[in-house]
Amino acid sequence: MSEARHPRAWAFFALVTLLAAIPLAVGYFWLRGEVLSDAQRQHQRQMNNQLNLWQEQFYDAKWDSLADTSDDVLHLGSYDEAQLMADTLVWYVYPDGHAFIEGTAVVGLDGQPRPGKAAAVIDDAGEPLPPEHLAQLLRIHPWLENPWLPSYSFVIEAFQKDPEREFFISRLIPDRDRLVYVMASPWRGAEGRLKGAVIQQQNIGQFAEDIVLPGAKGISLWIMDAGGTVGLATDDLARSSAQAFAASGGLARALKKGRAAVDLGKAGAAGGGVQELPLGQAQLNWRTMEDGFILAVVETQAALGAVGRGTLHKFGAIALLSLIILAAAGAVYTLGALRREGRMMEKATLLRYAGTVSHRVRNALVVLSGAVEMLQVKVAWGKNDQERLDNYDRAVKDIERTVSELEHISRGDTELLYDGQVGEKSMYRLKPRGDEGGRS
Repeated sequence: MSEARHPRAWAFFALVTLLAAIPLAVGYFWLRGEVLSDAQRQHQRQMNNQLNLWQEQFYDAKWDSLADTSDDVLHLGSYDEAQLMADTLVWYVYPDGHAFIEGTAVVGLDGQPRPGKAAAVIDDAGEPLPPEHLAQLLRIHPWLENPWLPSYSFVIEAFQKDPEREFFISRLIPDRDRLVYVMASPWRGAEGRLKGAVIQQQNIGQFAEDIVLPGAKGISLWIMDAGGTVGLATDDLARSSAQAFAASGGLARALKKGRAAVDLGKAGAAGGGVQELPLGQAQLNWRTMEDGFILAVVETQAALGAVGRGTLHKFGAIALLSLIILAAAGAVYTLGALRREGRMMEKATLLRYAGTVSHRVRNALVVLSGAVEMLQVKVAWGKNDQERLDNYDRAVKDIERTVSELEHISRGDTELLYDGQVGEKSMYRLKPRGDEGGRS
């Protein structure tokens, strides 16, 4: 085979591979935008669903407290106060003894809890916690046995200021390395005169740990009250987002939307927007719990841009692997084709040479045969000489049969068959033709 054929064959292989790569590349870049858009839309739906769930959980916690404190007010005077508070607290205590409600109590007009107050140092059966278990909890929450604020006069003032008020939620109040908020229902006499209130005190950190954070793995999240106090910020991004939100007037606008949502009987309002933060541009999504608390998730644009790239990279890897396999298969096929063509060229050359050899040898055999015949006619041979002459004649005929076989090979009338291996040499014989046997 001519060596000039090799570059052309490999060039053809490269062209075919390139043409096969074009649809893959076009498909990759065409689907790239759709994959990213779909992934980001799905991510936004998941984030909205999660925010809506947290909003509902906040809302449910408020209504659970409203129902329980209102129910306790109805039983005051007809039920042992300490037992009433303990029975209410049981519903908020986990089996291991911890609770996001720190305690419940009846507060008098002086703003002080009455003796029947109950702190969350009981189990879910209402029994006191074992001493060793309580000691373990107190190492983490040293205020647990006595979680009460110095005064709850702000609760009494709220109900005195609005005689028709049926429920109260405070803002976040700092106390002993934590932030708490108080929810209360008024205790009024038959004539409507305020006698006190039934309160529940909740730790925002414990509430977030039990209710919010299990579904916020790896999420930058913050919680803020209506006064701008940040009750939770999971990382520096969340902290800077909360500060920027309050400073930009977003807090006031969100609270206004929250009040409008309350008037419509909703759990709260929803919103979002883009923030310019020290860590870069970020997307903020928030929900209000009525008009009292705001919970928000913030994500940098870089993080949002990465959404869907995992799927895209997998798609690209599959496309690249497909192209590599295609190229490898093409290379193997091209190499095999070149080898086959080379063998065909060698065979064609051998056949032509076999024809040339048979033609030359046959001409020489004609001369030798004629000479033998002439000697047989003109010369009187002895017995031994005649035998040698017969051997010469047989040798000439043997060569003639070989020449005949070469002619058949050159014309393609027969094929060579593998006959065996002798040392490093391969032996072949002709494929049988009719009644004639092949020859090694």
